[in-house]
Amino acid sequence: MSEQRFIAFFDLHFGNERRHGKQVELHDPKAFAAMLEFAKDFRPHQIVLGGDILDCGAVSHHLKGKPRKQDGLRLLQDFDRAKKDLIGPIQALGATRHIYHIGNHEAWIDQFLDENPGVEGLVEISKGLELRYPLWKVEEQGAISKVGKLHFTHGDQIRSSMHPAKWAVDTYERSIRFGHFHRAQLHTKISALDATDIRTGMAVPALCRRDPTYGRGTPNQWSLGFIWGYIFPDGSFSDYLTFIVKNRFAANGKVYKG
Repeated sequence: MSEQRFIAFFDLHFGNERRHGKQVELHDPKAFAAMLEFAKDFRPHQIVLGGDILDCGAVSHHLKGKPRKQDGLRLLQDFDRAKKDLIGPIQALGATRHIYHIGNHEAWIDQFLDENPGVEGLVEISKGLELRYPLWKVEEQGAISKVGKLHFTHGDQIRSSMHPAKWAVDTYERSIRFGHFHRAQLHTKISALDATDIRTGMAVPALCRRDPTYGRGTPNQWSLGFIWGYIFPDGSFSDYLTFIVKNRFAANGKVYKG
């Protein structure tokens, strides 16, 4: 059995927001397109969508009572566009396993259903995006998935904004990759009793625009990127963090541009 190839990305925030009276994309289509071009060459066996893949602003509790900011935002419209522009191209890569983590933004749908139970069964992520088992496995908010010995979660359960990578590897006691913070950070933990027991926590950058209106122009540490790598037959792994700058990056000796 040979090694398995994988790609994982987080925080695409597919959808729109209202800005100066117009709808503006929250995701970065060029960054996503660059990653997709690499994926076509890399041909991953497993793909992890690590949460906040949809923004779900149409049902955001932050916009409740603010009809001007919600004007024109439609969840079903986001589902339809995402099936065409996101899920379709991902499935076309031919991976045998797809994992979709529910992030805190997708969890807004559950909060909406708590207040509007009459539409339950109509607007859930798995139904809206047609994520059918066994090709897709949808992980609930806060859940952990595994690819070999590498673990994934969205990251909204991590209780440290300053040192999330350290918090994650100390708390989960596993090598773990997560998003949510929209920036990169790495922490390594080595056992005092077994020097070969190396565990790493990594915060992975996002694939969304870096200047949403709710930030009100405040400078941030957000960056764009994703991870990819190999899982060996014994479960060990090699993974690589790739930053996307000006819609391009180099990987495996080739430049990709969105």
